[in-house]
Amino acid sequence: MQNKKILKVLGSVALGALFIWLAFRSVEFSEVVESARNMSWWWLLPFTAATLFAHYVRALRWEMLFTNKERTPPKITLFTGVMFGYLVNIPLPRVGEVARPVYVARQVGESNSKIIGTIVLERVVDLLGMLLLMAFVVVFLIADPQVLSRLFGIDITNQETQINMILSLLKFGVIAVAALALLYWGFKKAAEKTEGKIAEIVIKIQKIIRTFVDGLLAIRELKNWPLFIFYSALIWVLYISMTYIGFWMFDMQTVYDLGIQEAVVLTVVSAVGLTIPTPGGIGSYHLFITKSLFIFYGVPEATGLAYATISHAATLVLIFITSPSLLAIDKFLGMKREANTISQEA
Repeated sequence: MQNKKILKVLGSVALGALFIWLAFRSVEFSEVVESARNMSWWWLLPFTAATLFAHYVRALRWEMLFTNKERTPPKITLFTGVMFGYLVNIPLPRVGEVARPVYVARQVGESNSKIIGTIVLERVVDLLGMLLLMAFVVVFLIADPQVLSRLFGIDITNQETQINMILSLLKFGVIAVAALALLYWGFKKAAEKTEGKIAEIVIKIQKIIRTFVDGLLAIRELKNWPLFIFYSALIWVLYISMTYIGFWMFDMQTVYDLGIQEAVVLTVVSAVGLTIPTPGGIGSYHLFITKSLFIFYGVPEATGLAYATISHAATLVLIFITSPSLLAIDKFLGMKREANTISQEA
């Protein structure tokens, strides 16, 4: 098991290195450095503010999925969990999606599997949002949709390709639901026919599946749909704002006439790039952003690569600084709440 984890990490690092090589292979590193040297560094302040606020809004939306109000974590704990998940994702891609709910579950004494279910639900909502935004980009913002084929390597304007993509998503969804239902039924039958410790283990697994599904179906008990939709939309608005602010770092809004529409397109492209399991999106983000700026808007690859490198590095530095700080603050406040509870009971 340990060897398997090591191989996954090494594979992820190798994939990231490959994307970094692809991004830098046709660009002189000195040109990238020169572009970075001439940027307006103070724009990093609003960039980091938008980034932090986007993550905080994600924590607020996550809070709405906790149906047991007695065990709803404090906002600081949820925000810490979000940032901790991003921190873990840097060396271990996708592992942060598990580390985040496990951290929060330990703080409030809730089931790990139930909170993991809320994360899966959250990711489904994010995927739907990305698909809607992608459809908007293809229909309204890309003058020549065929250029997307050059970027992604498939003709996403082809009707057959679109249908196949939708069918694939539906197929995976149906398979996942059927697998969960089958597992639950199988363990239920096994619990009825076994005794002793084996029965206890089977019942425990059955309970894990049930609590996971409870977290996944938390959407049914959502009380304030307009606010949930608003938070989901606001997250994307903030992501687009981060991209747009990056233009101002390199004066792209003047030199290349890049505005909000171009920021929307680039945000979708970066979201696709970040789905590739490289450490913290390293390499895949750089390649997708650099190539899309060049292919769509004629931005020199050295400038595009400087933009991608600085914005990505700023995000990683923010995570490295904020996450440990929040962990310490949340620990302190948790101890304070526990002390207050003990004093009240006494």
